[in-house]
Amino acid sequence: MSTETEQSLPAAGEAERRAPAPRNGVIEMEESLAGMRARLGAVLDGPPLTQDTLVEIMSIYNNVAYVFLYLEAVDDHDNLARLRPWRTEFYENAGLDEAILTRLLALDCPDPEMEAARLEYVDQLRKSRVHDPEGPRRLDTLLTEAKALTDLVQQDQRNLLERLGVPVGSARPQVVFYKLLGSTSNAATRAKLARAWRGARARHVDELAGVVDRMIAERRAQVAAAGLPGVLARTMERCKADEDTVETVIRTFLSGAFPATGKLEQEIREVTGAVEGQPLDHFEYAVQQVSKGARIPSFDLEECLEYIFRVSRCVFGLTFARTDSTGPGLTATDLITVDVAADGVPVGSIKFDLWDLARKSVRANHTRGIRNRTDWSGIRQLPVAYVSCRFRTDDRGSGRITFQNVHSLFHEFGHAVNHLLVRKRTSYQSGLEYLPPERLECLSMWFEKWVHHPSFAASVTLPEGGAAELDRCRLLAAAEYRRTYVERAVTAWLDLDVHRSTEGGLRGSYRRLDEEFGVSRYVPFEDIVEYFTWPMYMAHPGANFSYLWGSADSCEKFLAFRDLTLDEIANRPELRALFGPCFDFDEPSDPPAAGSVFTFFGAAGLEANA
Repeated sequence: MSTETEQSLPAAGEAERRAPAPRNGVIEMEESLAGMRARLGAVLDGPPLTQDTLVEIMSIYNNVAYVFLYLEAVDDHDNLARLRPWRTEFYENAGLDEAILTRLLALDCPDPEMEAARLEYVDQLRKSRVHDPEGPRRLDTLLTEAKALTDLVQQDQRNLLERLGVPVGSARPQVVFYKLLGSTSNAATRAKLARAWRGARARHVDELAGVVDRMIAERRAQVAAAGLPGVLARTMERCKADEDTVETVIRTFLSGAFPATGKLEQEIREVTGAVEGQPLDHFEYAVQQVSKGARIPSFDLEECLEYIFRVSRCVFGLTFARTDSTGPGLTATDLITVDVAADGVPVGSIKFDLWDLARKSVRANHTRGIRNRTDWSGIRQLPVAYVSCRFRTDDRGSGRITFQNVHSLFHEFGHAVNHLLVRKRTSYQSGLEYLPPERLECLSMWFEKWVHHPSFAASVTLPEGGAAELDRCRLLAAAEYRRTYVERAVTAWLDLDVHRSTEGGLRGSYRRLDEEFGVSRYVPFEDIVEYFTWPMYMAHPGANFSYLWGSADSCEKFLAFRDLTLDEIANRPELRALFGPCFDFDEPSDPPAAGSVFTFFGAAGLEANA
């Protein structure tokens, strides 16, 4: 790496002044990025490329991409800001791109598959040439403007709660408000509170929608300058499903969401007796009635990990070997590292950074990171996946987590497994980014559903009555998802529609959808605008449908496992064939059955448990 390039990156101290200090594990990511950039520079400064060094470059970009994809997926704005200089260095560095392109053009791979990968890489680099270098900066400026408006909305919500005499502290206002609704026994008061809350949210909606529309216009201008037909067209280049298929999936889901939501509304009425306002205004109170007097269960983290490892072994033939580092200030409960093998063949490693704890020594991370990242021999740079969560320990430090934590752990674990098991990797893409957008969430959502499998209760230690408490957690988690049916479909549709259009804005797309389906009864416009400032929407405009696709696909697949024991699953290796599209780009993207979502989540109703 040249001296000039090194000087363009901020020193560690400067980076800490620019963004909040990272939580556990992100320091290691930063050190990994530095090591990979140094190795990339050494390869480019060395002899002409060979097939082997081309594979190594692809592997570097593979793992770099995963770091940022993961942080985007968990909406980790602070650490995205901290690592932004590294993203710029790898992906917005015209000099680096030209250096790689020059060497690729001088290479001729004798292996047909490698030659195809080289040509694809050349095509990507040519497309990545920035026609308007100020475009990305303008988007960043607009995002900052949008963030300021969402901060104003939150402040209005805080002010409302304070006028009501409800302390907010450092909690998110929305969380405090939902607790308030859940504890308010008078239905008319709940309806009045809900109206006031919507009013606070709507106060800045026109300004925020205007900023979002300017973002959309900026994206349209950028793709037009690049000679592409539209924003959605660029996103759909990586899809195996065509636009008509995606639209059909969204419309089918939306059509099923209305009667399914109507069923939930009826359950809420039966539990609460409320007729005032919108039925969903009383959802939190209904949940409180269902869970009244129940203990909140917790689960041993180690048992949860062992369980999901066993599921992976039975379904995919994976084995996991713990390689946790130890040393001053670092314990296995802080960072868990496992090496993963598939049918005995190493496929990579996973680092679980799960606890919201401050490291006692930064050097411990640094030392382990250097050791893990200096093995660059040959082309065997196995992928590394980071599972990063913010689980809170209790006062006893017992290592127990909530049901929601378990759900999150299994979901993120699914992303990690997906990263390791992708069969082919190409430049610029991690194990997940290599896949078509519609498949990005399929495996992670499938893994999260194992909290609902009968074998989970049998694999963790539960107190007396714990099985009933677990069932209640499952019921309420399903109800929470059911509440968002229409909202999920509406946001997916708007994201698709506004980015395939060459003019018009978000409100116009919403108005057309409302005229056709009457969605405003369920999801007012002000409820969905902020979503379009979230990282996933910014990174992949038009691709939010991947969440609906993944939800339906995962439910459909999980239903094939729900009634089987783990031993029975282990004796049926043919079931692995269901997951071919999760690992192989070349397999077709068959549209999932949207109805499987309503079958899975709507199996039990709230009224039966009140």
